[in-house]
Amino acid sequence: MNFIERDFPIEKLNPVALGEGNSKKPIYRMHKWWARRLGSVFRAIVLTTFKKAIIGETELWRQFTEGADLGGKIILDPFMGGGTTIVEALRIGCKVIGTDINPVAWFVTKKEVETVDLDALDAAFHSLEKTAGKKIKEFYRTSCPQGHDADVMYYFWVKTAMCVECGTVVRLFPNYELSRRDSANLSVCPNCLQVVESAGYRSNTECPDCGKVFDPRQGISGRGTFRCSRCTKPQKILDAVEHRGTALDMELHALEGYCEVCGRFFKRIDEDDRRRWESAKAEFETRKENLLFPRQAIPTEGRSDPRPVNHGYRYFWQMFNERQLLSLSILLEQILKITDQNIRELMLTAFSDSLNTNNMFCKYEVEWHKVSLFFSLHAFHPIERPAENNVWGTTFGRGSFVKCFKKVRNAKEYCRAPYERLLNLKGIRYSKRTGKEKIEGRLVTNFEEFCQINQAALLRCQSSKDLSYIPDKSVDAVITDPPYFDNVQYSELADFFYVWLRLGLVDKYQWFQPEFSNRPNEIVKNDKLGKTTGFFIEGLRSVFQECHRVLKDDGLLVFTFHHTKTWAWEGLGQLLLDAGYYVSATPIVRSEGRGEVHSSEGNIRYDCIFVCRKVPNLMKQNSPSQLKEHILTDATIWTQRTLESRMPVNEIDVFTIVMGKTIEHCTKFIATQEQSHNTVDLAETLEEMAKMVSYVGAGPDIAQSALSSVYAEKVQQLTLFVLESKKKYQ
Repeated sequence: MNFIERDFPIEKLNPVALGEGNSKKPIYRMHKWWARRLGSVFRAIVLTTFKKAIIGETELWRQFTEGADLGGKIILDPFMGGGTTIVEALRIGCKVIGTDINPVAWFVTKKEVETVDLDALDAAFHSLEKTAGKKIKEFYRTSCPQGHDADVMYYFWVKTAMCVECGTVVRLFPNYELSRRDSANLSVCPNCLQVVESAGYRSNTECPDCGKVFDPRQGISGRGTFRCSRCTKPQKILDAVEHRGTALDMELHALEGYCEVCGRFFKRIDEDDRRRWESAKAEFETRKENLLFPRQAIPTEGRSDPRPVNHGYRYFWQMFNERQLLSLSILLEQILKITDQNIRELMLTAFSDSLNTNNMFCKYEVEWHKVSLFFSLHAFHPIERPAENNVWGTTFGRGSFVKCFKKVRNAKEYCRAPYERLLNLKGIRYSKRTGKEKIEGRLVTNFEEFCQINQAALLRCQSSKDLSYIPDKSVDAVITDPPYFDNVQYSELADFFYVWLRLGLVDKYQWFQPEFSNRPNEIVKNDKLGKTTGFFIEGLRSVFQECHRVLKDDGLLVFTFHHTKTWAWEGLGQLLLDAGYYVSATPIVRSEGRGEVHSSEGNIRYDCIFVCRKVPNLMKQNSPSQLKEHILTDATIWTQRTLESRMPVNEIDVFTIVMGKTIEHCTKFIATQEQSHNTVDLAETLEEMAKMVSYVGAGPDIAQSALSSVYAEKVQQLTLFVLESKKKYQ
């Protein structure tokens, strides 16, 4: 038995994971990837997968915090995504095989693990600064209110729509706030667009220029509708888009700048600012045919999210304004002139990541004074009041190319000396270097070469339904984070980056030759593409069967999972049985979400870690009559341990724990039975356990009256844990 089958150190790990959820390690900030799992959690998973059960928790945690070396164990991740398993396994001395069907995921992981000469990287950046940087910075110049030359940090835009009733062109302000500070608030006059300062929030703010009295927090648009500022008729924004026939127009109205003498400032756009905009737009139109930007139409067939197409955006380039497209093209052209392939690709990584904050779908966070990320949500979300970032960057600000380059550089520095963010006895976080560990992979192209090289990394961009390049029973462990049915439409999102990366990589890598990142055999649930639940389950089953083939007989398949629907857990449990596995353990651990305890009650905060072995299972199991009682007992223990790790739990969290424990105990039982004598039905048991969980949170008395005494006591205990958590963390 391995340690992960006996225990998992959540009391120490959960607080560490919570901190990492709020502030990712530098290596995982290099480039956006969705639903990226926490490095600290996967570090613990890799360690406990190979350490024997007899090792004490103290020694295990010492190796977690001070460094470990697993001596070349071979780990496969068939869904490597953003590369968490690959990075953490290399860090503790494993050899890694990683596969992902999405080219963006493959490229990001590749750049995470490749080493680089930091001096050469810095030299390349300084060269870019003298060429592309110098040109782009001219597009983002202004004068401060005192008349000094200054840099623009952000330009503020607002969409406009024509009222169908009276023909008025309406500015779709959701509110008029620019900045909230303790000492002063700044807002935009809805009449003359002057920037108005007040001592804190005032619902009857008066514009000193035109005398307009307005409430800065009461705009005229929101939740997909707006009302005319003149006749007050309510209307749908999508109707205005349809009436216009394309995306709504935008009006430039204000900016935030930085002056070396005066510091940060806000101001209304003046004539010089308008002139600079018109000049950039004219240059774009003149050079348009020869500029480097993607020309593809946004795919519509089988699209799960109708946005941004239903908002009038037909092409990817329409999600940027002319100044952004001009600046990005100038930058990309200079990056592609870098002769060193590794450095060129790292600059492409920074460039691609900067797209997340250099488009017209980003809003300005008035309380945090920075632009938001486009993919703060896993969706294309058009907004009424975009903020245009400074593409190259200035002293302050977020998401510029300068800042994204620094993220890449910080990531490569971290690879040289990785650390963990831990908690001391007073609850204060501190960083601790984990011994002599490093994150570096020597890329190879085939398994024969892989076997001969230390720190080897064999990364493939393909479907994991075919792992024929890996021999039978040659992998020590499979550790992964599979797709969760329809939770994230990876290729639909990744296309935003892919169409730009493709401009620089199409001639180098065959998987960047197609127009888009979507592949017919991508394993995802998307009914609009004909990819049903059955398609998803069959695809995942095929991958796990291939993993079964390449996994050594005593090896473990370990993966994380969560879902809010019983049918998803049922499909997962059944496909594991069909692929030849039983679940030997299901530890529960903090997931990758941010740590605010007041986040939505529907948010899933915990992952179930499935630890799977090949059938047959020779252990003696409980009788069917005892199965549900043992599931609830196990769930109660893990819920209590989660609370003791200083983490909150709610009904959704208990559901995750109970579903995981149900699959564990059912697959163990089923694996011991002859098919003809199987007396446990997985689907029925999951439904029954889900019904029991529905009483959690309803009050102890309701569970007592609805359930038999043998189950009611456990459900009552789970209910008390949830009530205790709500009382403590509200």
